[in-house]
Amino acid sequence: MQAGGTATRLLAAAALAAGALVPAALATTATHERAPGPWCGGTAWRRMTLSDADRAAVDTRPRLSSILQLSRLAAPVRPSARRSYFERHTWHLRTVIDRYRVASNGEIVLVLYSIDSAQYMDAYMPNPACLSSRTRNRADIVAARRAFTSACGEPKPTWQLLGVTVELSGVGFWNPVLTTRGALSNGAELRPVTAFKLIVGCGVS
Repeated sequence: MQAGGTATRLLAAAALAAGALVPAALATTATHERAPGPWCGGTAWRRMTLSDADRAAVDTRPRLSSILQLSRLAAPVRPSARRSYFERHTWHLRTVIDRYRVASNGEIVLVLYSIDSAQYMDAYMPNPACLSSRTRNRADIVAARRAFTSACGEPKPTWQLLGVTVELSGVGFWNPVLTTRGALSNGAELRPVTAFKLIVGCGVS
């Protein structure tokens, strides 16, 4: 009886230990799924979130520009690193947000529109969960997104027409994919957006 009792106690202890490991494993998995990774935007997500190896080379002082001026820049043949003047600077625009939506990776996609030149351009507000401890100007990026959603509402996966006038700043980014809605012909984008101010629209007049 004593041997049997000992065996029973050992089996019970093993079962308890295994049960304790399940929540820990689930917590680890959940944390891993939330952590920044390829799901945050693919192979270029570090540049998209200003957490790449060359992030310190970016001049974060906004330079006043326009969609027309940025459309005249020559794109690199293979944009795979932060080497160009455009990607090493932050650009400030006064423009119109034509429409917006949330992408599958949690980014807010803004389609900008220039009334003066009748051109469209894309800008992106990254998913805060994709911002790591390496992300430069993290607080500003999060604040810009919060300012937009607080004024105009949380985005949906489908396009929502907006038509508001804003001032925003963002780091230059070359996107080799030119088929997205609102893409400039040279692939120039602002990504990530680092500052946002609503001028007219979404309750502001």
